[in-house]
Amino acid sequence: MWTFRVLVERFLVAPAVAFVGVALAGSALADGKETDLEKRVRALEQRLQARDQASGDRSLGQRVSQLEGEVKGMRERVRSALGVDIHGFVAGSYNYNFNSPDSRTNGLAVFHPDANSFQLDQANLYFARKQEDERVGFVANLDFGKVAEVVGGVTNWSNSSTTESTNSFELREAYLTYKLPLEVDMTVMAGKFVTKHGAEVIESWDNHNYNVTRSFNFGFGIPFTHTGLMTTTKLNDVLVVDLGIVNGWDNVVDNNDGKSVHGGVSITPADLVNFYIAGVYGPEQSNNGHSRRGLTTLVATIKPHEQLTLVAEFTYGSEENAKLSNPDETAEWYGGAGYVVAQLTDELQLALRGEVFDDTDGSRFALASVPNGVTAWAVTPTVTYRLSEGLLWRAEYRHDNASAKIFDHDGNLNRGQDQILTQLIYSF
Repeated sequence: MWTFRVLVERFLVAPAVAFVGVALAGSALADGKETDLEKRVRALEQRLQARDQASGDRSLGQRVSQLEGEVKGMRERVRSALGVDIHGFVAGSYNYNFNSPDSRTNGLAVFHPDANSFQLDQANLYFARKQEDERVGFVANLDFGKVAEVVGGVTNWSNSSTTESTNSFELREAYLTYKLPLEVDMTVMAGKFVTKHGAEVIESWDNHNYNVTRSFNFGFGIPFTHTGLMTTTKLNDVLVVDLGIVNGWDNVVDNNDGKSVHGGVSITPADLVNFYIAGVYGPEQSNNGHSRRGLTTLVATIKPHEQLTLVAEFTYGSEENAKLSNPDETAEWYGGAGYVVAQLTDELQLALRGEVFDDTDGSRFALASVPNGVTAWAVTPTVTYRLSEGLLWRAEYRHDNASAKIFDHDGNLNRGQDQILTQLIYSF
């Protein structure tokens, strides 16, 4: 909006004013006096020149701040007129892999698979209507870029099991909410929504995780989304229960004739402590409604100080008839991660993630070179700095290691992999 207005003023209004000014100046010279209209035109010319000079002198932070103000104003007008909140963000990054892989691929990388490359990580638009005095609401959450490609690539959108692996657009969430007219605080959600599992999320305008890259557990141990029904019941300030029935893991249209049960329990025994236990159970294999997959995750969040956050995550999963080396046997996987996040100032945040993922039967990494499974671990420190309101810069170093040689190193396989990444995020 700001850019459009500047263009109009510079290329339409300013020339018109100049033309009128020249014409009137000629008239004034002819009769030897300056009219009131001529004085107003001259004042307008001076005001436009002053604005152009001020615009050229402003810093990047000042320009971003003005843009943020324009966006906020538009958002408030839409909210007032329609009752709809509009948010979003754009994120881009560059990563460098010290292994110089011939495949140009980062091993076991979820949302940053392309080595030594700039990347449009994610562009997002979020629409929501959640009024306190109304029972009905909705959410529509749209992603573009690499994240959309990855999530769409594992999402089943039709009964022919097709995916969207080459599509850079993904409708991450689209659901309705209805608050039931009961004494107990219960809300029903119907549609496509993100999973209740895991400490990390597909990034949103108000939650960018603590690191640039995602954990093994996020990428390989849990689902991204579900489609179905979910109820959320707040029993009291300590206990909240989620329970629903869904098409399974990342299925908009079910890939078999069975359904999965999904839910979780949030326990908040103190203001700075929370435990969330989530589970999902049901058939997940295409055209097979008998082989069951089960998953349980626990996420514990503790804030011993207002500037320090500690998070621990534990995962256990199993699936019948899914072992890579023997499909007739049950496969299991385990995961664990710990996060230490220090908010040193309003602008500066330091985060450290340590993780391990044991794909003991090969069903999650699905690497043909290690059919009996592999254990991978990683350490990831990340620095986040807020350049201005809504604008974040990140720098990250990531070291991966595995129990087998699975990472490309100049065309050969290696046990380890090291990367550095930098990222810019603008949210509104």
